[in-house]
Amino acid sequence: MRRFLHLKSYIVFILVISLVIIQGFVSASSDNPGDDATVLTTKGFDLYKVARYKDALSSFEKAIALDPYSSLPWYGKGLASAALSDKEGAIQALDRATELSPKDEQAWLKKGEVYISMNRNDLAITAYKRALLINPNNSEAKRNLESLGVHATPTTVDYNQYPSPGPATSQTPAKNIPFVPLSGIVIVISAVVISCGYGSQKGPVLKKAPEKED
Repeated sequence: MRRFLHLKSYIVFILVISLVIIQGFVSASSDNPGDDATVLTTKGFDLYKVARYKDALSSFEKAIALDPYSSLPWYGKGLASAALSDKEGAIQALDRATELSPKDEQAWLKKGEVYISMNRNDLAITAYKRALLINPNNSEAKRNLESLGVHATPTTVDYNQYPSPGPATSQTPAKNIPFVPLSGIVIVISAVVISCGYGSQKGPVLKKAPEKED
């Protein structure tokens, strides 16, 4: 009986450990802010395509709040802000997008477009040259530079002057460590205690009856 209880306690202990580990991974995968930010960014672009610019801007801002080191929602915010005639807000968002991703060709093109609308042709020229540096065959950048009276020649840029932002060396947010709830830890400790208790219990000692003397 003692061995049966001892084995049973270890089985319970293993099952509890397995359940806690599974719960931790499920919680980590469902609570990953990067996943939510990606969904919100995609939603923002879908809203932008159907000219729902305010809703798109809101979606991009929510994505940025969850994942501020991703350039894509910043680029989306720049598009939506420009569509809402918020030129300063568009430039601020596009500046952040190009800081996070200096080789984002589309972000530089959009910056050039917004600067032209602000009569800042000097900055527009710089933006279009940056886009042309990334892609020398970019016809839009060449066309806009020529319309500004500038020969379409890319400028030399040292990308080392754009270090990765934030405290991390990578622009990708770190993945969440699987979360193990406090209740799970309590259950595991309880199982260990029970297991040790059963293992330390000794069964009744049967004494041999004394032999009768002849």
